[in-house]
Amino acid sequence: MKKNFLPISINIADQKILIVGGGQDAFKKLKILQRFDAEVEVLALKVCDEIKNSGVKFYEVAYHKKYLKKYLMLYSCLNNDELDKQIVKDCNKAGVLVNIHDKPDLCQFVSPAIHKQGNITIAVASNGENVYESIRIRNLIKDKLQIN
Repeated sequence: MKKNFLPISINIADQKILIVGGGQDAFKKLKILQRFDAEVEVLALKVCDEIKNSGVKFYEVAYHKKYLKKYLMLYSCLNNDELDKQIVKDCNKAGVLVNIHDKPDLCQFVSPAIHKQGNITIAVASNGENVYESIRIRNLIKDKLQIN
């Protein structure tokens, strides 16, 4: 089934968001979410030092669906096809929005290329199909408007 994502802005301030996975992809996602005042937690068997030093709660345990109850959304940064598919099923059942890193076919939502300064946010989306083109266009807009 072809995905057709609606670009929206959602208030995630003080909302609980879970990142499953503890590597560099998870850390990059964490840095983005922290700019929007989300209450992010990380769950992974092994958590990188950057996440450990970021000030967020992290749990070095294996994923289990019992952890989903309190979250608005989940980002999986595992790069594990079998587990990612299970996470999608579990999130759908639990009513948790799910994003699987670099797998838009499995996602309920995708994140656009974002630039945020104060109350201005530039977001460019490509329906999850061309991330680098979204980033390029976001940067063109940011540069044209001279937003730092």
